[in-house]
Amino acid sequence: MVTMSNKARSASLAAMALAGLASLPASAQAPRPAQPAPAQPAAPAAPAPPQAVKVPLKAAPDQADWLKVCGLDPSVNKTICYTTRDFVAENNQPVMAVAFYSIKEEPRRFVRILVPLTFLIQPGIRFSAEGTQPVNARFQICLPQGCFVEGELNETTITGLKKATTLRIDMQNQIGQEVNFEVPLAGFAKAYDSAGIDQETLQRLQQQQVQGAQQAPAGGNADDLKRRGEELLRQRQQAPKP
Repeated sequence: MVTMSNKARSASLAAMALAGLASLPASAQAPRPAQPAPAQPAAPAAPAPPQAVKVPLKAAPDQADWLKVCGLDPSVNKTICYTTRDFVAENNQPVMAVAFYSIKEEPRRFVRILVPLTFLIQPGIRFSAEGTQPVNARFQICLPQGCFVEGELNETTITGLKKATTLRIDMQNQIGQEVNFEVPLAGFAKAYDSAGIDQETLQRLQQQQVQGAQQAPAGGNADDLKRRGEELLRQRQQAPKP
């Protein structure tokens, strides 16, 4: 197909040729047989984008359900709650953590997701659930254990998430291939609407879990429990100030 720039260039050359014919002698203006235009090489076909990869996740074995934690932020004298859960692959390899934040007496709602490394930052992340509009999220900071991504929510999206069964999180890997993580939402609505627990209760539960894991036979997951507890506290401390 001839592009617009080629058409413009052909029109310009034709105009120059007509102007030149007016100054030629009559014998030189005899028409000549039209020469066939040289065949244009076919443009190479664009490579097909790599097919998306679906990665179903499941709740981490050491977290029985979604957990809601609330605490008073003394700097603004407001209560901030987050409903969170860790997720693993089919082989129980930790993959990501999801936390939905709400600020008491304020309309703002947002989600913070800890995703694995080696994903493209520029395209960002998109997530959605059945019956909800897709939401775009952006990378905030990357740490050795993964990257934090944050996206703004509204009550309509939250209501849709409560009714949905799966949260789909889309991102691109290092070769530009889309990866669709499928996060189960079972139990999310109940936890999100609950009163939650405070930081002191959370720390006490974590200590009890660590002690139980230490008393378990070799091969327990005390390190994983400690890591998860530290991550929950870190998310609370890094929550944006309203």
